[in-house]
Amino acid sequence: MKRWLFLLVALIILAIAIYLYIPYFQFESIRQLILFIALFLGVSLIFTAIYLVFNQQNNQKVKTLQNRLSMWTKLSYHVNQVGDEVFNELPIGIIALDEDFEIKWANPHAKTIFDAKIAGKNLKDVHPQLHLAAMNNKIQFTIQIKNDTYDVTYRSEFKFFYLFNVTERENVKQRYQDHIPALGIVYLDNLDEALASMDVSLQSSLKGEYLAAIADWANKYDGFLKPYGDERLITVLYRKQLNRMIQDKFDILDKIRQISTQNQVRVSISMGVASWDVDYEELGIYAQNAVELAEKRGGDQVVVNIQDQKIIYFGAKNNAAAKSSRVGVRINAQTIRDFIDKSSNVFIMGHDQSDMDAFGSMIAVYHMAKASKKPAFMVLDEPKFDLTVNKVLGIFKSQMPAFFDNCINIENALKTITDESLLIVVDSQSPKIVMAPELLEKSKKLIVIDHHRVGEDSFDAMFSFIEPYASSTIELVMELLSFYNMEEEIKISALEATAMYAGLVVDTNNFSYRTGSRTFEVASKLKDLGADIIEVKLWLRRDLMRTMEINNLLSQVEIFLDRFAFVKTPDIYDDRILLAQVAEALLQINGIDASFMISRMGTNKVAISARSYNAINVQVLMEAFGGGGHLNSAAAQIENQSVNDVYEQLKTYIELEYGGGGELVKIILMEDVKGKGKKDDVIEVASGFGQFLVTQKKAMLATEDNLKALNQAKEEAFLAQQRHLELMKKLKSEIDNKKVTLGIQIGQDGKLFGSVTTKQIVEAFETAHHILIDRKKVELSSDINSVGIYTATVQLHKDIKAQFEVHIVEK
Repeated sequence: MKRWLFLLVALIILAIAIYLYIPYFQFESIRQLILFIALFLGVSLIFTAIYLVFNQQNNQKVKTLQNRLSMWTKLSYHVNQVGDEVFNELPIGIIALDEDFEIKWANPHAKTIFDAKIAGKNLKDVHPQLHLAAMNNKIQFTIQIKNDTYDVTYRSEFKFFYLFNVTERENVKQRYQDHIPALGIVYLDNLDEALASMDVSLQSSLKGEYLAAIADWANKYDGFLKPYGDERLITVLYRKQLNRMIQDKFDILDKIRQISTQNQVRVSISMGVASWDVDYEELGIYAQNAVELAEKRGGDQVVVNIQDQKIIYFGAKNNAAAKSSRVGVRINAQTIRDFIDKSSNVFIMGHDQSDMDAFGSMIAVYHMAKASKKPAFMVLDEPKFDLTVNKVLGIFKSQMPAFFDNCINIENALKTITDESLLIVVDSQSPKIVMAPELLEKSKKLIVIDHHRVGEDSFDAMFSFIEPYASSTIELVMELLSFYNMEEEIKISALEATAMYAGLVVDTNNFSYRTGSRTFEVASKLKDLGADIIEVKLWLRRDLMRTMEINNLLSQVEIFLDRFAFVKTPDIYDDRILLAQVAEALLQINGIDASFMISRMGTNKVAISARSYNAINVQVLMEAFGGGGHLNSAAAQIENQSVNDVYEQLKTYIELEYGGGGELVKIILMEDVKGKGKKDDVIEVASGFGQFLVTQKKAMLATEDNLKALNQAKEEAFLAQQRHLELMKKLKSEIDNKKVTLGIQIGQDGKLFGSVTTKQIVEAFETAHHILIDRKKVELSSDINSVGIYTATVQLHKDIKAQFEVHIVEK
């Protein structure tokens, strides 16, 4: 309307102006007047057009702004609705905390996840894992709550938790994991040799019994089994079925062992199983590597290689049977000779803190290289040998000084070795424990000769001669020496033969461990070469101080499960031989099947020396700590743990491996034991496990007296509970219908300054009524956000609640 008024005024002014100016215009003809009028109309039309164009643009802008305003008005409404829906209806749990990690607010979905009454509770009491994440400002993680899985996002700046239920996603992932393929390769060890002396019908019958047992075992787990050779089979299954096999500890090993025992043959089973999310060609390579590792470790075991997991070993309860024939030894000797002949020179070294077996083996390998007329050097560094070897080196210096012409220290070896040099490592199953790791790293050509079971950390050698059946590396090297050079005799001095014999004695504990016919053949040959048995005994004698120290340690022995002996000390012992001697001495105790000596070896290192008889595989136990060795002789070194921590872990491993069998025994739990029961429960467990719980003071035997005491304690607890219940009822009557008044400051908009906490309420209640209430048990009917009367509920007992009024007034 205003615009039209402005236009009318403009037209009137224009008309007046024209009227007043007409006298000044002189038109000589009608034609000039018409032209002037036309010019005037043209100018008017031009200005009108310009006006209309600009007016149209302004109208369009106004209309656009009006539409946008309308859209934002509607969108704001929907955004508010969406916000309300996110907070209250969508399946997203939201929890708000205060500075003390007390839950101040939770949306309805969070209450369904945890508890309808979590507001006011400390987060630590509701879910410890969430509390730990909040303390560490962990932003995103996944947790398990009851039977569901949740992705959690934590906004530390606002102290808000957002929980998203991802149970279905995790279930799908688990189903996928369960169906990852697993491939197993099975070898029947020593089958042809064991059946060779039998008639054809008995061979067929016994072989069929072995295959039937393996087939029944595979069918139990719904696996596909197919033979692809006389002694070899392949099985295909899923990860889920493999996990069941692992839970059953591959009981097929015991079944095959039982058949062999009944038929008095030395047949066992070796198996390699791999489960990786890769193509079948690569999976087959992993399975083949696993079964080869099982064979290198002596057979009679299963090696399981699962993606992103540590390699797992099962079995190996018996000493390895000798698999290599004389023909095999001859072939290995010729192979080593070929490598030596093609090298420019040869370096020989053992493991760190080398014992007599390593030292004697170095001497024997040196004579092999000498027979090939190659420059050969034994790497000697006295701090890298044990006390006995250093004692013997002193004797060599006085009786055979020329021996050291062929020795070299580590520093000079590093300067001398070339790409064409050959390094031979003896008596070491891991590159981590060699005498000179820097020399190993520099070497381009490597041969390993050893008698230990191979672990995960193996050498990258161009040739390895590893036989776990052998009593010592000396046994292997002396057999190789017999076939190494048939053209001329290899001369070994009596003193060198005595050193080799000492290695044989040390590793067999005077011919009591892992000895076979070949062991005594080697001993006989060394005796023929002039080995002095009495001299060996003199070398291995202990001095008075060492004997007294061993006896002092033995006085601290502890017996576990009636068959395991422990000696542990916080003192530092850097002499591994001493630890081994203590462990061996413990085995002399009647009824002891395995012994362990545990001590510190330095500030941050703990050492275990383990010995056993055939019933116990200490190698598997030591591998759990990153160590290794043999079935009856093993060791480990653990860093950054205390002696007591290692001791408790070792006892747990022993309990898991050997404590589950035997008769059942009734015990009373003195605390909650996961998977077994709650405190004061009376349960039946295997006797070994029961004894373990009793010694750990986690349980007591369920004797008649203990059961009577338990029932009496339960009765007293029940009476105490009833007294507490009556007390809570009385307290309820004293709290009910009372009121408390709190004054607060109110702003101009009617909102509170600050907040009213349960702590303020219970303090005011105590002041008014002299009754102390635990603030964590107080719940409000609604949030206090203005003046008014509110109801507070006190959870005195799970079945007893008291209520009082909270009057909020303005100060």
